[in-house]
Amino acid sequence: MTTPKRGSDGAKPLQRRAKLSGGRRRERELRIRVCDQEYEEFYEAATRAGLACSAFVVTMVRTAMREQRPVDGALVALHAELRNASRQMNAVGVNLNQLVRHANAHDQVPEPVEWLAAYCFQVVRRAEAVIVELGRRLP
Repeated sequence: MTTPKRGSDGAKPLQRRAKLSGGRRRERELRIRVCDQEYEEFYEAATRAGLACSAFVVTMVRTAMREQRPVDGALVALHAELRNASRQMNAVGVNLNQLVRHANAHDQVPEPVEWLAAYCFQVVRRAEAVIVELGRRLP
């Protein structure tokens, strides 16, 4: 990082990121949208750190990337199980829609409705159990 110079009011200006070697410019731009409160929080934190907002954000993101914990295999398995449950619930919803359409058109409830409803409750209960377990494992 560069050494900041004093401003005309004598205050120490915020530190910016060091220039690239060979007079090169940073060509890529990363834009994010934040609400007023988030902006104020970023700006205040950057000012406390003595950095310009962009330098602060880059520093924080890089730090977070370096400190990222390895992926917990159990969490990955729970995630996969939830995705599978979601697919099953979607399939059950499609089948229930078809059965209800048939019931409305023919004024009779097909036999598979009871079985399908029981299966749906079973899948939902399993998904809820996985969600509870996942919640226990999250920091």
